Amino acid sequence: MKISSLNFKNNLRGSAVLSLIHGKEMILKNEVKDFLTKDFADQGYDETIIFEANESDGLLSAIQNNLGGGLFGSQIIIKVVHSEGRFPKSLSEILEKIDLDNMNNIKIVIDSISESISPNTKWIKDNKEFIQIIECTKLKPLDEKKWLREKLNFLDKNDADRVAKHLFELNSSNLVAHRNDIETLKILHSAEKDSVSLENSISSSIHAPYELEDCLLNLNEKKSIKILRQIKQNDPNSLALVIWVLDKLISTSLMAKKSSSPKRYLENTKMWNSKVTLYLSFIKKMESNLLNLSKDIFEIEKTFKGIKRLDAWKEVERLIIRICTS
Repeated sequence: MKISSLNFKNNLRGSAVLSLIHGKEMILKNEVKDFLTKDFADQGYDETIIFEANESDGLLSAIQNNLGGGLFGSQIIIKVVHSEGRFPKSLSEILEKIDLDNMNNIKIVIDSISESISPNTKWIKDNKEFIQIIECTKLKPLDEKKWLREKLNFLDKNDADRVAKHLFELNSSNLVAHRNDIETLKILHSAEKDSVSLENSISSSIHAPYELEDCLLNLNEKKSIKILRQIKQNDPNSLALVIWVLDKLISTSLMAKKSSSPKRYLENTKMWNSKVTLYLSFIKKMESNLLNLSKDIFEIEKTFKGIKRLDAWKEVERLIIRICTS
């Protein structure tokens, strides 16, 4: 079953065993992955195993070892990350071997950079009733405007239409920039909706969460912790934006590191040249820690969403310390 990223919430099947999320629009992919994570948690899936796409043997072993839930009846999510090149033949061969009909306690999520996936691929065709394919490719202009209006649903209709038009003209085809502006608007809206033009708010001075990103790129632990505590004091409801900034930092770095040309990958995200230089330096310093940090952010997101009973602000502060001391 093929699903558009624009209406995935209405069409995703909780009963699907394998979810294939493909394309290069990271914002759309993250939305789908966040939704699936929450949905799987609600179904009792409480353990996650992550593989790179070229780790086919490990993937097959994990599936075989966890079928049936083992001694304690565990429900497992197996994530496969395909971040570079063509969809691996070895991964396709493994997927042809497994019996999706027999996986009552395993969910498989494949995060693929591939822009196009043929529904006639053997492993998809043979298991189509157990597979859902979510396409997260570049949006057409009309779809981008629709996406913007949906994200601005915290505004009244007239404001949402006006701001969506402004955002589209300001950063057409750049969902990362749109997401940044929308998250900032959410923070500003409650306090400023009666006195400040929403359009002007979009272009206002840099806010603390984005200053935090720069401090982390420079591994400045003291200033990063100071900014985090100021954010918490000034607006305790802004934790979602902080987590999003951290996730953007680590996921962008991880994807760039795995690409054939990190610099080109970063430039393609349309960030400023000065920020590209900071990211390249950060990636070089972090080396092999990025994947573990990505897993840490995944756990923090579960804490923030109430899936784990921990203090999310404290977990974010611990993560910042780990980043700066890696």
